Formats: sequence, C-alpha cells, structure tokens
Amino acid sequence: MSNWKQTVLVSFILLSACYITLISLSQPLIGIDLERSQNGAWVISQIKEGSWADENGVEAGAVLTSVQGKSPEDYYTVRMFHELESVESFTVEKLDKKVTYSSINESTLLHWTLFILLPLLFLIAAFWISRIVEKKVAKRFSANQLMLYFLLIALGYLSNSGAVRDDLYSIFLNSILFLISPVVLIHFLYNYFSELKVYWFSKKVYQVLYVLVSLITVLESYFLITTNYPSFFYNVPPFTLLGLYIVLFFIIFKGLHSYKDTSVGTIFKYMSIGMSVAFFPYIFLYLIPALTIKEKIIPLEIGALFLIALPITFMYLVTRERLIDITFVIGRLRYYALLSALPSILIPCIFSIYVREEIAMIHYLQIYLGIHVLLILLLSIKEGLDFRLQKFLFVAKYSYQESMHRMSKDMKEQSNAVDLMKVMRKEIGNVLKVREMYIYSIHNHRKMYCVYDPIPADILDHFDDYFPNRQYDIGSILETDKGFGVIVGFTLDKVTMLWCRGKKDYTNLNRDEKTYLQTISHNANIAIENMNLIEDLVKELRTLRSDPTHKSPTWLSRLVFTIAENQRKQLSIDLHDTVLQEQLYLYRRMDDLINKRSDLSKTLEAELTIYKESLLDSIHLIRETCNELRPAFIEEMGLVHSLENLIEQYQLRSNFTVYFTSDGFDAKLDQEHVLTIFRVVQELLTNASKHSNAKIVKLSLSSNQHQIMLLYSDDGQGMDYSLQRDLFSHIGLSGIEQRVNGLNGHLEIETAPGEGFKSIITFPYVLSKEVGL
Repeated sequence: MSNWKQTVLVSFILLSACYITLISLSQPLIGIDLERSQNGAWVISQIKEGSWADENGVEAGAVLTSVQGKSPEDYYTVRMFHELESVESFTVEKLDKKVTYSSINESTLLHWTLFILLPLLFLIAAFWISRIVEKKVAKRFSANQLMLYFLLIALGYLSNSGAVRDDLYSIFLNSILFLISPVVLIHFLYNYFSELKVYWFSKKVYQVLYVLVSLITVLESYFLITTNYPSFFYNVPPFTLLGLYIVLFFIIFKGLHSYKDTSVGTIFKYMSIGMSVAFFPYIFLYLIPALTIKEKIIPLEIGALFLIALPITFMYLVTRERLIDITFVIGRLRYYALLSALPSILIPCIFSIYVREEIAMIHYLQIYLGIHVLLILLLSIKEGLDFRLQKFLFVAKYSYQESMHRMSKDMKEQSNAVDLMKVMRKEIGNVLKVREMYIYSIHNHRKMYCVYDPIPADILDHFDDYFPNRQYDIGSILETDKGFGVIVGFTLDKVTMLWCRGKKDYTNLNRDEKTYLQTISHNANIAIENMNLIEDLVKELRTLRSDPTHKSPTWLSRLVFTIAENQRKQLSIDLHDTVLQEQLYLYRRMDDLINKRSDLSKTLEAELTIYKESLLDSIHLIRETCNELRPAFIEEMGLVHSLENLIEQYQLRSNFTVYFTSDGFDAKLDQEHVLTIFRVVQELLTNASKHSNAKIVKLSLSSNQHQIMLLYSDDGQGMDYSLQRDLFSHIGLSGIEQRVNGLNGHLEIETAPGEGFKSIITFPYVLSKEVGL
C-alpha cells in the first residue's frame, strides 16, 4: 500500500473514531424501543438493559407523547428506526399520568465499558497489530489487505457505539464496514494462498460480493440521507451479512477439507478456528436469533468482543515460524466441553427449581452458556497451572513425573539388570512409601526361584497359592491381602516381579500409583532387554577377541567406529541446536533482567549474578563437549592443526606438559585416517590425565612413503604389561587397539611400573586427496 493511501486510510479512521467517540461521550444511550399502536400512538415496547432509561425508571408500556416539545413522528429516530435516541427531553404518559424527562446527560459504567472503552482498546490493538504486520511481514499485497481488514473491523466495532444512539453517520459506517469486512477477508484469503500457489475458489466470488455490497451501500446511503428508511430494508443488511459469513465459512472449510493433509493444512486449521471463535458467537447467539425469533441470546457488544480472535490469529500466522499444535489444543477444549456439558445443564435446572419467579427460556440459555464457557476456561487454567506449578506444590521426591525422570537418568548409569532392579526398588520405595520389597524371578514351568535378596517362606508360599498361572504381561499389577506386585520382566522361561508387602499407611494402590508402577516397569523392561542385547553382542565380540591373533575383523572395527562417530556427530548437533541454544537464550534473558530491572534488591541481584555465571559455565561446558564429540573444523584445519588445538585444551585442564612435533609429517590422508589418529591421540591424552600421573608427555607424528607413525611417551607411573588383557580393558586402550586394527595398523606398547608409558602406532600409507593440510 502506497504511503498516500495509508495516510488517507489512517486519517479517515482516526477522524471517524474521534467523531464517534465524541458522540458517545456527549449523548448517553437512552435505550427506548417503540412500536406503533392501532390508534397511531407510539408505545414504549422495550427498555434496553443498562441504558439511561433503565437507570431512570422509564417504564415499558408508556405512551410517548412528545419529543423535545414536538410530535414523536417529527423526530427522525422515531420515524426511521422506531427508537428514541439523541434527544434532550421527552414526555411519556401512563395511566393518565404524564412525566417529562430532561437533562439526559449521563451514562452507566457498564455502557461506558462496553460501548466506549472496549471499542477504543480494540481500535488501538488493531493499529498495533497492523504495525507489527507491516514491520515483520514481507511487503506484499495480501499483507496490506490483512492490515486493511484489521482496521475496518475495528472501526466497525467502534461505530456500534454511535449506531446504538441512532447517529446516521455511525449507522452508515456500522452497516457498511461490517458488510465489506467479510469480502475483504475473502479477498485476502485468495491473495494470501495464491502467493503459496494454492487455489481452491475463483476470484469471481469476491468480485461479485464487492458489487453486491456496493449496491447495498448506495441504497443505505440514499435512505439515510433522505431520512426515509423503509421498513422492508431493515433486514436487508443483516441477512446479507449472514449470507456473506456463510460464503466465507464455506470457502475456508472447503479449503480445510481439500488441503488438511498438505503442508498448508495447519494454516487452514488456524484460520478455521480463529474465524469460528470470532464469528460464531455473533452469528449464532446474536444475528440468527435476532432475525428468526426476534431475540438476542447475547448483546451485540458482547458478540463483537470475540472479533479480537481473528486479528490475533492472523497476526500469529504471519509473524511466527513455529506454530502451536492446534489439533492438540482443540482436542483438549473438546474434552473440557464434554466434561462441563452435564454440570452446565444441571445448574440452570436446579436454579429453576429453587427460584419461584418465572424466567424466560432465553435467560436460562444465557445462564447455561455462561456456565459452560466458565467451566471450560477454569479447566484449561487448571491444567496449565498443574503443569507449571506442580513441582512447587508437591515435593519433587514424591512426584511421579519427577521420579520417572530420575529413574531414566539412573538407568543410563547401570550396566546390568541386577543393579537396575535395585535402583528401581529404591525409587519405588521412596515414592510410594511401601514396606518390605522383594525382587524375584520364577521359572514358568518349574517351581524354581531366583531371588536377589532372601524372601520369607510365607511370601514364597503366598506366590504359589495366588499366582499359579504365570501368563502375565509387562506392567501387570497383582494385588492380594498380603501386598501387591508388578511384573517387570516376562520371557518364555521366567517371570520377574517386584513384590511389596503393602504401603506404610495400609491403603490400596490408587489409580495414579498404578499408572506410575506400570510406566516405570515398562521402562525398566525396555532397559533390561537392551542390556541383554548388548550383553549378547559383547559375548560375540569376546568370541572374536579369543582368536589367537587377538584382533577383531577389520570390517567389524571400522563398522563399530563409523557408527560411533556418526552418533557422536548427531549428539553434538543435537546438543548444539537444542540444549545450548536454550541455555544461551536463558543467559541473555537473565542478563537483560539484571541490567534493565532497576527495582531488584542487591541480594536478589547478587544471587541472579551467581546463577548467570553458573549458566555461563554450563554453556562453556556444553560447547567443549560438542567440540570433543565432533572436532570443530577438522576437515578445514587438517590433522596437525586439529591436534594442536586438542593438545592446548588438555594442557589447560591437566597437570602435564605436552611436547608435540610433526616436522616429518607431510602425508595427505583421507577423512577416516584423520579422524582415527585424532581419536587415538584424544584417548591417549585422556589416559594420561586419568591414570599416569605424568608430568611430561611427548607426541610425534611423522610419515614416509610407506607408513604413518604416531609415537607417544610419558614419564608417568607405568604398569605391569604382563597383565596385557586387563591393561587393555581398564585404561581404555582397547578402543585404541580396535581403531588401529580397523585401518590395518599396528599397535606396540612398552611400559613397566615406575618407567612410564610408551606406544608406537603405525598405519600403512594410503594416498588420498580428500583432505589436505
């Protein structure tokens, strides 16, 4: 949108808003509806709730005899709209008693809120949202249309405050803007999705609708200017508006049906939900009841409040890259709606029994809707509070979710099923506060037990009496008068169970406790199965290692370490892209909080500074871990420079000095050789740091036409090399041996107690142009 068009549009909206606000402030809402009696008199048919007439005791059924000293017929609001508004005085007669009302110059607080304050806030919000769209969205026609729609709908909402006072300009704006807004929205949808190369309706749709709205605008203008508003035209704008909404919803839901499984399906879901929230209350609770039964379930000003959902929805769509899971949100709201449906019906029914006054059915419907919406809102708030405040409201030690997190963390540190079961027993004992716990396995076909701790004889007899059939599933919970058990392992040969004598308070397991036990047993079973698989793999590898050559097949070593490097690489990427970025975000937020909040106490600021420094240490640690998992720029820097960086890192955190030479190295290696030598050096330096107590470490890398040689030596404590297998198993040299073996290399170790450690590693030289130094 060009600058001059923006200026004209903004000026028009601001001037119109100022005029309507001035009208609203200077002329209170009188709120009198009239109807013509058979003898031609104007009778008060209804008093609007919260209006000036309602507050000042004007009664329905009275006859309006004069308006500002003249016949009611001469006043335009009476003649055109059968309403009394924008007057300074009027006289009514009831039961031969005449009453004159004057000094009409005040409005109620409810009227100020609904008709002046909220519409103005809505308009300000529309300007703010339009500004955000203009700054954050790429310059394109659909974005301009979206801003235009926001401003038109906001001005239309504000014009309602003047329209209820029968101000002709406000009536014109209110009618035309609410008619043109759906057409502008349809036009926006066409252009927005055409930019995404998505087409599912013709542009002729909005073109025809523009013509229709223009025709109604001309007629509306003529009738308002001539102050001769025919009765047959009263329902033309609202019925047209209803038709426009039907077309709008047909278009958007047709698009949702056609593209729900595509990449733009989520956008259609957001739009359909946003428009449903924005328009359904107005259409089904105000417009349709007003056109059919001449009643309104909710006032117009309440229905118009929901329009804020639409600009918020579209602003969220065009300014966010990642969207919330709308399907999950709608599913939760649907669930809450079903939960609250029955009490929402029962409460008005109970209310009708105890209230003796006769209440119209429309009021019962209003009570039902209010209670239903309130219950849905309360359930949604409760779920959010439960999620955010649970760890503050309950001790983390006894929180099931925290316990499962803790259990998952502890599982990673266990190397066998026995230790894992002990961890599980301890965790369940702390969380559920149970009495004695036993872990046992029993053969499926023979009375043969395998116990981790001694089990009393009465418990074993109890097992035989109550559980003769051992065909159970993982997570099955068995309860008797002597306690309860959960199945944590099940195979064709045996069943493994964790048995408790019962809770310390002698109560039965509740639903949450059963769910907790089932979940933790499933997790433990998965961990045990993985351990068994790893154990089988280790046995296979040990069989290979028992070969007289003491070497695993070259292909196996290369495969294992290729997989390991890929896992290291992926783990490094995951840490960098998730945990590290979240830590950096929290660090910046905490830094902004400390620097920009002047109201922080010195004590709190000091504590936050300590936390910020701890967070910075964590960030450095994560970065260092990422670099170790995936050496930074090893392909670009080459082997020598990467080793120099690695050595520098180890010297910063170790007590030994490293002397590194590479003068005799000029080989061009492929990436596999480069990474293998880097990992070998990394492992040697790690062993020196943990085991050798060395002060001096010497490294030498050289090459000739036939081989590459890596020499390592330190002045550490050394060890007895006669125990070669234990040496390889306990200080990490097994991994070095396997890496060297994978590239057909040779590893030679020289060490003795008190004489340091020396290794000579050689690889056949294979020329490659993949990596250069």
